[in-house]
Amino acid sequence: MAMADADALNYERRLSALEERSNSQATKEDLALLREDLANLKTELIKWFIGTQIVLAALIIYLLQ
Repeated sequence: MAMADADALNYERRLSALEERSNSQATKEDLALLREDLANLKTELIKWFIGTQIVLAALIIYLLQ
């Protein structure tokens, strides 16, 4: 009887550990949103990079004159 109780407690602990782990994992929807956010961030960074390069090129041209 004591062995059955110990096994039941062990299974309950393992089940609760699995439930906790499944709650903390990302879903496909979460990953899709993250991918969309990263794509938007990439676009913004490219815009800033190109704009900065244009301004720096104009500054260098101005200073060389």
